[in-house]
This record gives sequence, structure tokens and C-alpha cells, in this order.
Amino acid sequence: MSEHKAETFLAGFLLGGIIGAGVALLFAPASGVETREQIQKQVNRVLEEGKEGSEYVKKLVQDEIENIKGKTGAVKDAVEKGVAEFKKNKA
Repeated sequence: MSEHKAETFLAGFLLGGIIGAGVALLFAPASGVETREQIQKQVNRVLEEGKEGSEYVKKLVQDEIENIKGKTGAVKDAVEKGVAEFKKNKA
């Protein structure tokens, strides 16, 4: 699964959870106190999932940064070798 698809899936999953929880609470036969408790539990659950999701995305970004750093180092080395070879052949 590509990173973009993973992020899209995660966002859809969280949004679906929020909407589903809201609909379930609207149609659940419960008192006001019970409904507020359920809402608080759902909010806490969604916040925790959001935190986990943001940590996942943060790790993806950090991994990609490290990947790019590695590639720039390889490109820099290749350019330096090319310049050295050019100077060697030019002389």
C-alpha cells in the first residue's frame, strides 16, 4: 500500500468512526448522563486513534526524510567522483 493510500485510508477510518459513533449515540435509547458518558468515551477513543494515526504519519515522514538524505549523499558522492574523473581525464 502506498503512503498516500495509507494516509487516505487512515483519514477515512477516523472520519467513519466519528460519524458512526455520532449516529449510534443519536439513536441509542439512553439518559442524558449515559449519553454524555458515551460521548466522552467515544471522544477519548477517537482522540487516541488520532494520536496513533499522527504518530504513524510522523514516522512515515521521518523515514522518507532519512531516505532522501541517503539519496542526496549518494548523489553528492557520485557527482564528486564524476568531477574527479573529469579532471583526471582532462589533464
